[in-house]
Amino acid sequence: MITRILFSFLATGAFAIIFNTPWNQLPWAAFTGMTGWFFYEIINLVYGYEAAIIISTVIVGVMSNYFSKKFKTNIHPFITAGIIPLVPGASAFFTIQKFIENNPSGAFRYAYETFVAAFGIVIGISVSSYISKLIFKNTRK
Repeated sequence: MITRILFSFLATGAFAIIFNTPWNQLPWAAFTGMTGWFFYEIINLVYGYEAAIIISTVIVGVMSNYFSKKFKTNIHPFITAGIIPLVPGASAFFTIQKFIENNPSGAFRYAYETFVAAFGIVIGISVSSYISKLIFKNTRK
């Protein structure tokens, strides 16, 4: 598990470089992705896949909002890189592979995982936006 968390830091940092994240923000963007993956791993063990995707995306969104306020920049370098470890690329690939292999039951299982992750990311970003507005609204007063 620790290896996967460390590699999520490296992968998130690599994607942040691809997305032209400024060098002073690069470690924080990578840290955001690593933290999201850490919480995904822990929550997945306790509550399951669906809750893990939503809650870890909420954490990534709130952290991204915090770092965007801290660096006085937009949220995109942090949230885009931060959700990279949570994106369901492998399950989408396996869905198509199982359809090609004429294995509909396997394809539907992977399609379920893909749609749950995709919609979980959308729900998590929406909820994190609302939570961040509440947090930063209260801290300004």
